[in-house]
Amino acid sequence: MGKNSKNRRSGKGSAGQRRPGPVSLSSFRAARALDALAPAYVQWFDDGTPGAGAAALQYLKLMEPTISRYLETTAAPDVTSFDPAALANAVGEEVTAAGRVQDPETADPEQAALIVDSVRSYLEFLSETGRWTGPAEQLAEALDFFDSLADGDDGQDSIEVPDIPQEQALAAFTALPLIQKATALLRWIGDGKPVTGTGALRLKDIEEAAACVGVSARGGTRRADEPGDVPTVRSMYEVPLLAEIWATLQTAELIRVKPTKVVPFEDPAHFLDGSVAEQLDDFTMFTSCFLEHAVLRLDPEEPWEHPLSAVQVSILLAAATAEPPSVERMKAAPDRAQEAEKAAVTELTSVAMARLEELSKLGLLTIDTHFRVPPALIGCVADTFDHPSLLAELGLGAAPDDEAEAG
Repeated sequence: MGKNSKNRRSGKGSAGQRRPGPVSLSSFRAARALDALAPAYVQWFDDGTPGAGAAALQYLKLMEPTISRYLETTAAPDVTSFDPAALANAVGEEVTAAGRVQDPETADPEQAALIVDSVRSYLEFLSETGRWTGPAEQLAEALDFFDSLADGDDGQDSIEVPDIPQEQALAAFTALPLIQKATALLRWIGDGKPVTGTGALRLKDIEEAAACVGVSARGGTRRADEPGDVPTVRSMYEVPLLAEIWATLQTAELIRVKPTKVVPFEDPAHFLDGSVAEQLDDFTMFTSCFLEHAVLRLDPEEPWEHPLSAVQVSILLAAATAEPPSVERMKAAPDRAQEAEKAAVTELTSVAMARLEELSKLGLLTIDTHFRVPPALIGCVADTFDHPSLLAELGLGAAPDDEAEAG
């Protein structure tokens, strides 16, 4: 998992929740050593995505207890080289200790993954910036250890993110209907548009905003529409695609909703007209955020949403591998269900298929005889869904703690 993916998954604050460490010489040494490297680490980690610098500092704080454990057991003179076995033990002990002290009601299910990810990122930092001072063989062995953890994350086939030249990847993203619709909406918002007290667009602006995302709808009081007339809605949230793209623009920090106005974020120019690397980063971030909004509708008051999300995530992850799933096999799911469950499975399959077709219309998935994720988007799918805690929550894999016990 690279720097970009860690930025997106950790967000703002998730990596900073760690248990208080004991005050000891090794803790002091770990904090002091990491503080000295903090400016260089932040510069390496920060790829320009919103919040990346803050996430880097959170990762440094998160890895402190692990480095402290390592120093305590090895009496190592510095934190720029590590014995692979001792480091693996320190990581394992910290993950176990963090799990014991967490309050089950407030625990972050991704804490273990974040601890592992933070240490892995630090090794990559030492390697890529030439700060590793130990034998090259030890660095390779340590990185292989983390690779083995990643390979065992779930029961899905391994997802290999293809290495696509930036210009080619940008062309693929630019051609996506999703990016084109988001671009049109962002340009329409321009310097700003009025919003209501609830942060929604005014009724009279809904028709133009909906047209940006390719939907015919206008705001107004509810009435019976005449045949061929433009559907009338009482809120922008009754136009699902508009609402999803709007929410994603907010999550990706491209727009900000103020009390009376929606305005561009500080600088959305990278999305609209940045360099190849800048625009590609923004398009990638936006696409990942949209997938999360569109697929992970885990509303506890809507019991159908959980299994629907599970079906979609399972299909998307498999569609990102070298052996994509068959459309025919998915449609035949009701035939394999027990008689008492056939009706429910039929409905679930139908709705899930409709949602996958919606993603296909936006260019995020191709559907013919099989489901396939376009090569340029494989990284977005893996970044958004390929995480042990999420898969466990959806019933698609064992929780990290369960896997540790089974091992």
